[in-house]
Amino acid sequence: MMFTRADNIKLEIPRAAIEAVFDECDRYNVDETGGRILGTYNAAGNRLSLTVNGVIEPGPNAQRTQTYFKQDGEYQEKVFRQIEDHLPSIEHLGNWHTHHVNGLHHLSSGDIQTYRRIVGHSKHNIDFFYALLVTEKVPGKTGLQRYLFKNYLMRRGDETVYEIAANDVSLVDAPLVWPIAKETMPARRHTPPRDTVVANADLVQDHDAISQFFTKVKTLQSKELGIYWRGDITLADGSDQEVVVLRDADTSVCSVTLRNPHANLEPVTKALGKNSFPSARAALIATERACNAQLVAELSHKKKRGRLWMF
Repeated sequence: MMFTRADNIKLEIPRAAIEAVFDECDRYNVDETGGRILGTYNAAGNRLSLTVNGVIEPGPNAQRTQTYFKQDGEYQEKVFRQIEDHLPSIEHLGNWHTHHVNGLHHLSSGDIQTYRRIVGHSKHNIDFFYALLVTEKVPGKTGLQRYLFKNYLMRRGDETVYEIAANDVSLVDAPLVWPIAKETMPARRHTPPRDTVVANADLVQDHDAISQFFTKVKTLQSKELGIYWRGDITLADGSDQEVVVLRDADTSVCSVTLRNPHANLEPVTKALGKNSFPSARAALIATERACNAQLVAELSHKKKRGRLWMF
């Protein structure tokens, strides 16, 4: 079966999404399994950029054999609609499933027929369909190296099946709108807790805004701190100031500190220590504004003393 290499499609996938996919493969290492892929996209001419924001699991009533898989659509619809309520930009980008249990290292003809029907359906909201396929389990490997996967895309009105090149796929550290951490899920409950969905959606909005407007600030995660942000913000005088934004896992409230602050930013450092923010993006915006306001105040003071400081 022939696939066409795509030279105009870029794909960004959080490592946490791949980990969620691989965990599902571990749970079903004899039968096929899969799920839905959520995210956003940007289309410019014939160029397409996909950003994965979440993966919805198959659901409690999914059906599986070694060569057949049917998702629990009712469960997945409930999850998607609740996420969509709090993140309207989210789209059902496509599906993922696995062939590592049957030895087929590419999409089957049945897969392609199904995906073509979906992308051609009047109720499919976007004019493409993305498919992630887990092809092989790698003996002796762990973590994100324990499986191999490929990425495909089909466009509405186009019979070509495109394969996204590996060097056009970026794995990033970014929060997911879904799945929700297992420790937050009540026992035997099959719909997501609303407050947790809201928190996850806000994390995705933080990531999207920060990656666009604060390109030197990275999303990080550790066992001790949970999700946090660290990096430089560029100030009005052209200098960089390193900041760290911490998020309280229980309240989602954020605090921010300046690392090794410039001497003239001492008032900002003290003020930030007394404040909290509803999101990481709000914390960074407020910090940038406060720092620039302090620089302007310093400049005004120096001008009054007859000294001119050029930005």
